[in-house]
Amino acid sequence: MMKLSQSAFTLIEIMVALAIIALTMGAIIENTTASTRNAAYLRDKTIASWVALNQITLVRAKRQWSSKSNKHGTVEMAGREWNWKMTIQKTDDSNMRRLTVDVFADDDDSQVLASMTGFMANL
Repeated sequence: MMKLSQSAFTLIEIMVALAIIALTMGAIIENTTASTRNAAYLRDKTIASWVALNQITLVRAKRQWSSKSNKHGTVEMAGREWNWKMTIQKTDDSNMRRLTVDVFADDDDSQVLASMTGFMANL
């Protein structure tokens, strides 16, 4: 009689392969989650920078010389509410003001997402 040779994976080999696949998938999922979180954070920082720049531009466009030292408000951009706070400071030049705008997400006023500084001249 002829002997048939059969080759197959043993149970231990299959268990080792499954363990390797599980570890690899865990690392891939963790990496994807971190990338998604970073992308959302960068999106928020970019939009917050636009909000700050818009507030500085609005003050410059109105050309109203203000002695008021602080302003604050809320604005909607990209389907979300953003809180901003502007500090107006005198400079060494009496015809210049320093405008500093800090932008916060609507739900968290403790973390500044963007801060921008500009200058305005009294023309």
